Amino acid sequence: MRKNPLFIALLALLSLPGQIYGQMGKTVINFMEIQGPISVQKNAYQLAWSAHPDASLYKQEYLAVGDNFPNYKSMVTVDFAVTGSTVDQAVETKVRELENLKRTNPIVNYEVISNPATGEKIIDCLIGTNATDVQTNLIERDIFRFKQVKAKSGQRGILLFAVSVRKYGNEVTPFLLKLKSDKAMLVNEVAKLSMPEINVMH
Repeated sequence: MRKNPLFIALLALLSLPGQIYGQMGKTVINFMEIQGPISVQKNAYQLAWSAHPDASLYKQEYLAVGDNFPNYKSMVTVDFAVTGSTVDQAVETKVRELENLKRTNPIVNYEVISNPATGEKIIDCLIGTNATDVQTNLIERDIFRFKQVKAKSGQRGILLFAVSVRKYGNEVTPFLLKLKSDKAMLVNEVAKLSMPEINVMH
């Protein structure tokens, strides 16, 4: 069966942060000509990795000074998929991915938040490991914001702005306890941020 290229673009767009560093070491290119740095929660994030794996997909990842792949503490991701798909379709694809993860990982948890005024949606999710050795534990919180956009260069598609926060080892339990009271803070900030204006390089 021939796969729908728009669906393939969505799947690549929605791959979880931190999963694809096969091109580390290559020249980092600002494919979307985004003005940096990107500021989130008083942290300045600089472009650290980028990829343009096919004609319909652009991916850029940003780290704060002193942070490194693969064991980063926090990361900002901006992805753009040239596609006729809607925000709802993109979110449905992501939710299916998370539901599949939940079958083997009970830590996975998520919430979908809609903004009827703008048509945007946010997914707030937790993923991680549940190792017997506390020192090897990892928890990752990801906030995904989806918006249908038209790039300055004319392409229409889905822009994904994501913030990823990781805690390791003994940091995991305090982070989860604090999250109970601070959960809305990062979601609210990501929701209010001005989405980057993109001009896709050909």
